[in-house]
Amino acid sequence: MQKFPILFLLCSLELLSLGCSNEYSHLRALQADEGCPAKGMPWQIETSWYTTSVDVMGKHISGLLLIKNMPDSSQRLVFTNEVGLTFFDFEFSNGSFTVHTVISQLDKRAVVQTLRKDFELILGIPFRDKTLKRLGTDEETYFGVVKKNETAYFITTKDCAYLRRLEWASSRKRKVSVQFPGSTFPSPDKVILKHYTFDMQIELTRILKDQ
Repeated sequence: MQKFPILFLLCSLELLSLGCSNEYSHLRALQADEGCPAKGMPWQIETSWYTTSVDVMGKHISGLLLIKNMPDSSQRLVFTNEVGLTFFDFEFSNGSFTVHTVISQLDKRAVVQTLRKDFELILGIPFRDKTLKRLGTDEETYFGVVKKNETAYFITTKDCAYLRRLEWASSRKRKVSVQFPGSTFPSPDKVILKHYTFDMQIELTRILKDQ
């Protein structure tokens, strides 16, 4: 039995909508620079309110999201609609994750885990107190943290002066990206998270105190 057709079939099944090309093959290893990551690191977002829209597979949810830094160093995310119904109340604390409240429509393991990973990336949690691998191109520097079979990246300008985006990736493909049009951490004005393996996007717009 020939091996090539079988490998090709497996690749096609695992990456059905993505193809088998490697989006990260152009990256090269860079020498460590202890001061460089800190310049563009996605540090903790300050306590803020955001108008929020979630579009997934043709469905739309909108409301207000509170990102709140608690006295015990945990972070709470509470997403409510315009009339005060709580869609979810999540807590991130020292590597643990707690669901305080979630509506029945979202109370499915795959949905909750997807939201968990999305907001972990938005909050910069994968990069805290971790050893970073450093890769780059002529224009950008990638700082990566391996999580099981995926890698979380924060990507800066070549000199690390400015954070450009965040990504979840497999070994070959970008799976999620987070863009920050306008200001970035610790008080991003706008956050746009997009999935590339299925149709889902989360958009946050910060509510300024004088509004």
